[in-house]
Amino acid sequence: MLFNAELRNDVEAFDSNSTAKRMGRRIRSIRTAKNLSQAELGELIGLNADRVQKYENGIRKPKTDMLINIANALGVSAYAIMDPDITTYDGAMYAMFELEHLFNMEIEEQEDGKPPRFCLSANHTEEMYSRMEEWYKVYTQTKSQLEAATSDEEREEIMMSYRMWQWTYPKALVDETDKAHRKAQLQKQIDKLQQMKDELDS
Repeated sequence: MLFNAELRNDVEAFDSNSTAKRMGRRIRSIRTAKNLSQAELGELIGLNADRVQKYENGIRKPKTDMLINIANALGVSAYAIMDPDITTYDGAMYAMFELEHLFNMEIEEQEDGKPPRFCLSANHTEEMYSRMEEWYKVYTQTKSQLEAATSDEEREEIMMSYRMWQWTYPKALVDETDKAHRKAQLQKQIDKLQQMKDELDS
């Protein structure tokens, strides 16, 4: 089923309880870039270095007012510290900043006056490339099916299939790999049977 050990770890990584660790990582990154010690940041926000350390280690999560105080003390937007809310334009921008930082995504200019695009960098790991390639394959296949669809009902079914791929990811990816493996095994058996048939015919 979906909830194997690896997926459990992924779910826990996205769980709100781990938000404190992600926020702490961002606070530490900005603080060190600004050449501030934990004690100096603490003094700016009216706390001791121990409390700052707890925030940075994810042991404690700053409440909204404290989050704003920390951001002001560091001279940054609160968006730079909190988990991005991708339902807003600014939140989506900060999500893309995070992708640039964590996965070396790049923003590139396009030809013919088209708007810039966000994409994987050439030097990134194969791990991310393989995932993006699989998504691209499903995405382009879905676009082709939508263009060939002859009714709204058919288009809805195609979109539902695409959403289910996304909603069940990475299970969908595992299923595709398993399907490809089984097809390869069946093809070997077919080839072997065909060879036996050819030998009998001759």
